[in-house]
Amino acid sequence: MMKVMKKKLSLLVLFAIALCMGCYDDKGNYDYHEFNEITIGDRGFDTAYILTSFVDTLRISPELDFKLAENTHLKFEWVAQSNGVDFTEYPLGNERDLVFPVSLPTETYTLYFKVTDSLNTMEYSNATVMQVQDLLTSGWVVLGENSNGEAQLDMITYSVDTMVLKDMLHDSGLPVLRGPVKVWVVDNYRDNMIHISTEDGTYRLDRDNFKGGDHTHLKYNFYDPESLDHFVLQEVAQIGSYNRAAIIDNKLFHNGFLISSSVFQNPANHYQGTYDLFSIGDKIAYNPKSMAYYYMLYNNDAKRFVYTGGRSYGSPAGYCDTLKDTRSDVEIFSWKTGLDYVTSISSRLLDGYSFTVLTDSKGSYYLYCYALKYQWGWESIEKKKKYSLDKATDIDKAKFFGVSAQRTYLIYATGSKLYAYDYVAEKVQLLRDFGGQEITLLHYDILIDVGSGDDFFYVGTYDPSLPKETGGTLTMYKVMNDPNNIIVEEVPGFSWSGLCKIKSIDFKRY
Repeated sequence: MMKVMKKKLSLLVLFAIALCMGCYDDKGNYDYHEFNEITIGDRGFDTAYILTSFVDTLRISPELDFKLAENTHLKFEWVAQSNGVDFTEYPLGNERDLVFPVSLPTETYTLYFKVTDSLNTMEYSNATVMQVQDLLTSGWVVLGENSNGEAQLDMITYSVDTMVLKDMLHDSGLPVLRGPVKVWVVDNYRDNMIHISTEDGTYRLDRDNFKGGDHTHLKYNFYDPESLDHFVLQEVAQIGSYNRAAIIDNKLFHNGFLISSSVFQNPANHYQGTYDLFSIGDKIAYNPKSMAYYYMLYNNDAKRFVYTGGRSYGSPAGYCDTLKDTRSDVEIFSWKTGLDYVTSISSRLLDGYSFTVLTDSKGSYYLYCYALKYQWGWESIEKKKKYSLDKATDIDKAKFFGVSAQRTYLIYATGSKLYAYDYVAEKVQLLRDFGGQEITLLHYDILIDVGSGDDFFYVGTYDPSLPKETGGTLTMYKVMNDPNNIIVEEVPGFSWSGLCKIKSIDFKRY
């Protein structure tokens, strides 16, 4: 028995040795190749690219060095990977030399070039960074009307060379809208949209491609989409990235909640404990230089100032409250004025003063100055001064208002004339008379050009001899900081014609 077992074991060992030898011999039959190592040079990858979609073509001819010799077993791949949250990959080509007409979304990308040797499956790569922008990346969005009274959206783009893009609503997916009211480009953490407000309602457009539709109607930003009749956005003020107040269909709405910053709730133009809505002025005053979450409005029924917002316990975040006069400030003016409302103005003057223009039954006009402040975790509203506007020429005819960020000037426009009134020195000056052209817009810049010496505003004019589609002009002006003279100069190179009849503008940052 033992002999039989030994015999079987010997056979098994011999079989195993024979099998190994067979494998060794078979392995020796393979055709071995030395790795043809590839090096991708830095040419084309030693710089970052700034490109514009639908304008630029990216061309890179990479240098390849081979350890042995160039072969035909290579596969090439060009890929742009988004550096955003989802890291989306976009294939650009499969040729050695890249020729790619750029058509990517606005984003920062990592551009990869990959070379694969199909003989040994080795992969080699190089990479660089590219920033893609498009014609819609940044510039002034201009809302106006055409000859049929329909809303027209143009854009003065700064993305490449400054140019005017026309009729952005044509392929937007929105219905034909009449009676333009306001354009608002919102910046917040959830919904960065362009709001187009008209008498036919307000719609939101995607900021990357200016597309929208019935589903982007503003009513869907309300808990109750049937709560209002028209959903016309007339005025809006935003502090930070989400806290805002808006006037929609002549009603006030305030939203200070981060998690629902794009959703409107119930009207806020009432006092605590009652839901009787009072009439309000059509403008909202706020401080663009501080994080005071207060918004000042005017109660037309009681003819007094009210406010909403705030962050502390007991603040009127969903309603309005009155302001109380004190012994120390009642001589400045009373919050209960008894006067009729004209307009409110937010500014960057000093600490961010706000102003309200009021008028009495005798036709006299007054400028109320106050400051919405935030210090040590608390908001406050401080009276500054009341000024007479009796010496301000044509103030009773004024349609548009602004306040200088450097000087004590009220800038206003009526008909074809643009004025500046120094409300401290009580001195008025006619800045421009546009003759046969009509002033249709005065937009004081308090959010974009906000350097220490910046004091810019924009004037929109319309030439009635031209069609409304192309008869509008937008011009930028600067208030010069001269203590002795009222000097306002046109900024060279910042006047654009061929626009629609301008109603409202806002700046698109990205």
